[in-house]
Amino acid sequence: MPLPKAVPFSMAEFSTDRCRPIEGRTVGSHSCLMDPDFLYATDADRDGTGRRSLARRCESGELVRIRAGVYVQAAQWQKMPQRERDRAGITAAVDQGQAPRIFIQQSAAVIWGIPVIGRTSEVLLTAPGTSHGRRRGNIRWTPRTLLEPTALRDGLTLTSRAQTVLDLAARLPFERAVPAMDHVLRPDAARTLPALEKDALLVLSRNLPDAGKRTRAERVISFADSRSESPGESYSRAVLHLQVFPPPELQYEFRSAGGQFIGRTDFFWKDYSLVGEFDGAAKYGPGASSRSPGTNRRAGTADRETLFLEKRREDAIRATGVGLVRWSWSDLLKPRNDPDSPASMLRRAGLPGKRNRR
Repeated sequence: MPLPKAVPFSMAEFSTDRCRPIEGRTVGSHSCLMDPDFLYATDADRDGTGRRSLARRCESGELVRIRAGVYVQAAQWQKMPQRERDRAGITAAVDQGQAPRIFIQQSAAVIWGIPVIGRTSEVLLTAPGTSHGRRRGNIRWTPRTLLEPTALRDGLTLTSRAQTVLDLAARLPFERAVPAMDHVLRPDAARTLPALEKDALLVLSRNLPDAGKRTRAERVISFADSRSESPGESYSRAVLHLQVFPPPELQYEFRSAGGQFIGRTDFFWKDYSLVGEFDGAAKYGPGASSRSPGTNRRAGTADRETLFLEKRREDAIRATGVGLVRWSWSDLLKPRNDPDSPASMLRRAGLPGKRNRR
């Protein structure tokens, strides 16, 4: 099956040592809280400093260009989480336009804090009136039927949360749409957003413009499961489904012979006594961190205590008589027949898989 060519991310990340975008590596699953102070080339032309001065400051590393004609202070940019950078790229596109703009699909998802899997640096907007769509730079206007009224989020107009995930489900590959759908089936406490109901999403999906899009959306809704706790777990589950592996039990709790909680796993195939874990993000027992190992430390610094805890819990789970297979994003993106792909590792561990389904 075809897979994205890079580790999943939301929108474009930008280099601080070059004045052009570079590909990023994040999943847009958090809310953007603020925008940086933009410097516009058009303002520089009007006040006499000239846009060349902005280009020179960018080359020197003082500024970062986030899109054509829009710059921010490099020091400010470097402090911003990727989710805020994603939002800034979208906001800059709005600020440069005159006509009202409605964000759709991946762009709307970034604003809502819905996970976006796959490569896109485009800002996606509804095409006005009867237009068949157009493109200018990395802004693309595309025809879109509004299934329900638009929403206003952080000062930006966009499709509703329900329409956003339905548009993704109707237009993206199955495995890229599932993480978004899983996400909205859970309450989003950080943004005070309620969970969406499958039945309501199915009803709304009937208004999609053609039978093919309705069928794709219904398939994603039916498969979605709020128990998947991260985009990586959701993507893994979708990939394994497409590769026709047996469906796993999600968030299975392991206990010792005395009944003490050992840990909770991403995937468990009880009939095959096999556990699957995405990215080593084990859920530990009492007194342990619920984060992935090392997430509470500076990037690249080993958290020995957490790694030791992970190994101890993994050994305890294995001691119950099950096998355990772990994989990461880089493993997920390998071809199915690669020896280090999840499919190959699971087959070696005794889990049967068949030909891909689409």
